[in-house]
Amino acid sequence: MMYQYQSPASVAAQEKTQAALEAMRAYFAATARSRPQRERQQLAYEWLAAIRRLRTTTR
Repeated sequence: MMYQYQSPASVAAQEKTQAALEAMRAYFAATARSRPQRERQQLAYEWLAAIRRLRTTTR
């Protein structure tokens, strides 16, 4: 398997994307298991915070 160089910015973007996807999965899993509303609200907040971090660009 060959590895290509990835810039630090690219790696950081991929990590942010992965964090957002994990937060989304946690929210939907909690919803599917009918977890308490407070827990679901916290997971939704974490998911939205991860999305906001995705939209933030450093220049």
